Amino acid sequence: MEIINYQDKYLDQIVEIWNMDVAPQSIYKSFTKEKFVKHFINHPLFDPNLFLILKKDEEVIGFGHGAYQNLESTTPGFITFVVVKNAFQRQGFGTKMLHELELRLKKMGKKFIRELFLNPFQLEWYIPGHEPHDHPNAPAIPYHSPFYFFLINNGYIIDGQNQDAFYQDIRKYKLPKHIEELNCKNMNDGYYITEYDPNKHHGFESLFKALNNDLWLQTVNNNLALKNPLKMLVVHKDGEILGWTGPLKTENSKRGYFAGIGIHPNAQGRGLGKSLFAELILHSKNNGAHFMTLFTGSQNPARKIYLNAGFKIIESFAIMRKDL
Repeated sequence: MEIINYQDKYLDQIVEIWNMDVAPQSIYKSFTKEKFVKHFINHPLFDPNLFLILKKDEEVIGFGHGAYQNLESTTPGFITFVVVKNAFQRQGFGTKMLHELELRLKKMGKKFIRELFLNPFQLEWYIPGHEPHDHPNAPAIPYHSPFYFFLINNGYIIDGQNQDAFYQDIRKYKLPKHIEELNCKNMNDGYYITEYDPNKHHGFESLFKALNNDLWLQTVNNNLALKNPLKMLVVHKDGEILGWTGPLKTENSKRGYFAGIGIHPNAQGRGLGKSLFAELILHSKNNGAHFMTLFTGSQNPARKIYLNAGFKIIESFAIMRKDL
């Protein structure tokens, strides 16, 4: 047995092992060879020194992948996966590859590893019981999965809020009566929910400053920089933006995209978050989406909005950490 860096000639075996020994026994989607290359090998942050292959002669026994966003010591390294063929499991091969990836990340200056949604190599997964509905990235490690216990047994600890994944089939969605009544009440007080119009609405920067969320501001600015920006929904009063969600996009899987939702502190307590999210679901359905998925932390107050709108928690993920 020997561990080597990734080589293209072993790609067929790697994809076959994933599709035979990982995908059928987990929530993760299978790969074609072309999609695997696009997802990993052609990724701008792919490092062959962090894609290990365990082989016996010319047979691939297992493989593991590590990653980083940058080489600053204050940011984490990541372990995307460690895979061993079923016939060779429980012989220490997975632990051997994991420790080698940890050592290599440590030599690159990483002081710790975290398993969470910041990993630039994201794994797509199916909604359990609702295939082919899917989600584009796993926010952390699925609780009580074999990989979860593997990491626990190798010194990893839970380090952060549970990440709960929410799902709803929206093909028959209608705006609930209580939301219609809430909308009428807020409109009587001057609060309106509508599509963003740069000629009528202003205040994105002040909204996201109040919410302390630069990421959402970047999302909005990136969208507005497009030749044909996607529609976004806003709450406004007298033209001032006091809430936002979007952009409206239907992915190839018919998933309605969701980047986030926020209401200005000065406008909170009126149910505007519930109304805005309900309008997003309706607009997503009318935009061709069949379902929506999202994830959020177990202590995030916004989860009440999602549950109120009919979403169900269908999977929980553990953020994990190990100091090197």
